[in-house]
Amino acid sequence: MFGGGELGQVAGFWASRGLYAKLGAVLAVAGIGTLLMLAPFGGGTESQAACLPGVPGRAPQPRAADALRQDQIDFAKIIDEVAVQRGLPGKATLVALMTALQESQLRNLPYGDADSVGLFQQRPAAGWGTVSQILNPRYSANAFFGGSGAPSPPGLVDIDGWPEMSFNDAAQAVQVSAYPDLYGQHEQEAKAIAAAAGINLERPGDPYAGRAGPVPPVSPGIGAGGECESEGLVAGKPVNGVWPPEEATITDPTGTGGMVTPRTAAWVALAGKTLGSLSMSCWDAHLWNPTSDHPKGRACDVMVGTDARRSPQARAKGDRIANWAVSTAGQTGVRYVIWYGKIWSARRGTWIPYNGGGVYVPTDATGGHFDHVHVSMY
Repeated sequence: MFGGGELGQVAGFWASRGLYAKLGAVLAVAGIGTLLMLAPFGGGTESQAACLPGVPGRAPQPRAADALRQDQIDFAKIIDEVAVQRGLPGKATLVALMTALQESQLRNLPYGDADSVGLFQQRPAAGWGTVSQILNPRYSANAFFGGSGAPSPPGLVDIDGWPEMSFNDAAQAVQVSAYPDLYGQHEQEAKAIAAAAGINLERPGDPYAGRAGPVPPVSPGIGAGGECESEGLVAGKPVNGVWPPEEATITDPTGTGGMVTPRTAAWVALAGKTLGSLSMSCWDAHLWNPTSDHPKGRACDVMVGTDARRSPQARAKGDRIANWAVSTAGQTGVRYVIWYGKIWSARRGTWIPYNGGGVYVPTDATGGHFDHVHVSMY
């Protein structure tokens, strides 16, 4: 196969993109995004949220350029080969791919923050190995998975209970990042790359293969194939925090003509910056449902283009939006999210079935939130 030197030396153009991606992890809320498509539709409170039909959303976000995507596929194959050789399940490969996408765009970077290098941005100073070792994709993948033959920092198999964690939390347990909630947003992209690489993410295996010492029992969980994970949704976790009440004092940046709270406006800006072009609307009078968060300027709806039950592309787009909203709730003040017949709240931290709150028909494309993602703020 090939090592870090053969696939890892990336042209300067992609290097600059990698640095931008790394810096972009800092959740700075600045300015209002200019890439928003405008389409009025509605929503409601946690128990009574649904929306009116809106204009179709735009097409799914463009894929990575061909050269970058081929590198990603090649590196994904190497990571999976290491996992297969060790007897690890396909879900270990998925966690590794999501991690590498966040850390390096799944590229073998010879630079990074401080002394970080490689696919997983591992640091020689932290004991992950020498620069030349870490720039060998097979070495760095084996180090990420951990175990008795890996360097001293704990890898995935050294984390008790990782199969029961969300994919995001399993990645964070290894990486110990200052931005712990950013890995989950890469699940769909990781799955797409795995599919292109011919990787079986459903492959069974020993989640603690190669671990030194006692092995904890494995029980089913979200990260190990629970209901929400199988549908592409990251469970998240309860979010504790104090979010002072805000009045709607800012003109809705999605162009409805209404007013929204500063917290909502900041969320719109960050969503546009992070997720790209979106068909989004926030304020709405919602005369038929006065308890809704929309007339209060505390809610936004993001269209996915069609009924996601009939479109894998729309489903993947909605999952990506919902997962990002959930994974960043602790920084943005998201109170709850409704998508694809389910509702997630910061207080509960898990997805449960959405019943329409006695106001809307949950089996309808709009009432059940199969054609848009609803996000309410504190």
